[in-house]
Amino acid sequence: MSRLRDFTKNVLVGLILVLLGFVLLEGLSSILLFLGDMLRASRGALAERTHTRYDELLGWVNVENVTIDDLYGEGLYLRTNSQGFRANQDYDVTPPPGKLRIICSGDSFTLGYGVDNDHTWCQLLAGLDGRFETVNLGQGGYGIDQAYLWYQRDGTRLQHDVHLFTFITADFWRMRYRTFHGYAKPFLDVRDGELIVENVPVPRTAFYAPWIARNMQLVDRLRTVQLLRSLLPAGTDSELPGEAQTREVLAKIIEELAALNQSKGSLLVIVLLPTQADYASNESGSLRRFLAQELNRQEILYFDLIRDLRQLPPGELPRLFIQEGSETHEAAGGHYSVRGNEYIAGLLYERLVAMPSIASRLATHDPAN
Repeated sequence: MSRLRDFTKNVLVGLILVLLGFVLLEGLSSILLFLGDMLRASRGALAERTHTRYDELLGWVNVENVTIDDLYGEGLYLRTNSQGFRANQDYDVTPPPGKLRIICSGDSFTLGYGVDNDHTWCQLLAGLDGRFETVNLGQGGYGIDQAYLWYQRDGTRLQHDVHLFTFITADFWRMRYRTFHGYAKPFLDVRDGELIVENVPVPRTAFYAPWIARNMQLVDRLRTVQLLRSLLPAGTDSELPGEAQTREVLAKIIEELAALNQSKGSLLVIVLLPTQADYASNESGSLRRFLAQELNRQEILYFDLIRDLRQLPPGELPRLFIQEGSETHEAAGGHYSVRGNEYIAGLLYERLVAMPSIASRLATHDPAN
């Protein structure tokens, strides 16, 4: 009997040791995988984290008067002016004599993620015609809501003739969330026919703990975190708004943009920018149909550049977009290359100068005079 008890005890001790060894090995493996993921993530971290700061209305904005050489690769610099715009100079309230000023609102595709200041499509547009002066109000990670709020607060301080309000399909869906990559952002809703701004002042938690915000998706993969989440009560966050509600907000934003531009004597043009995925995917189909109907109802100009992209031969696409694994910043993959920015600038220029309202304004603008 004594031998049986000793045998049983030894077996139990052995099993416990094996279990502890497995737990330690599992924990060590999880940590090693986490560290590897973190290292890879740090290499492809969003460049905006190096040139933005907290903003209580917008969530984040550019740091003023910053120059970062080689941000996206050798020679691919980013510079901001004292107004927080991506620019090599400041802008007076009124445009220079003989210049037609165009404000370009949007996200990282307008900011020019992956190229230098001189090769964003907004700046290239100015290079196509000496009568143009362009102002870049693009910011990485912005949804349509943030782009609208930035223009409302800072863009309207400048006199301008044309407002190109641009976005990609993803910017529409970003409006459903109160965070982006762990950073809080404003949230817009419509109540009693009025546009309401919620989640402001924007919580700045991520700016107090930037490492956690940068790596939240990686932290969530840790088994310990997953266990704790399963044991804690479920969160009380409200359900995300559906597409119909987000469309209502977008329609109201467009209505407000039209009113703001009318008060400035500016011509509003809504521009849907293409991504590489738009060439074959029809994910943007419902948004495009909604925009065509809504902008026609509000009698607002609309450029759908996805249609133009789909007319190109497939072999042209790799030249227009920065490819994954290129020598530029790792997170730049999918954004416009220099060639892509030139393509977008060319499309916009052709449409703008073909419009009688723009042509008549250009006729009175001559930089030589």
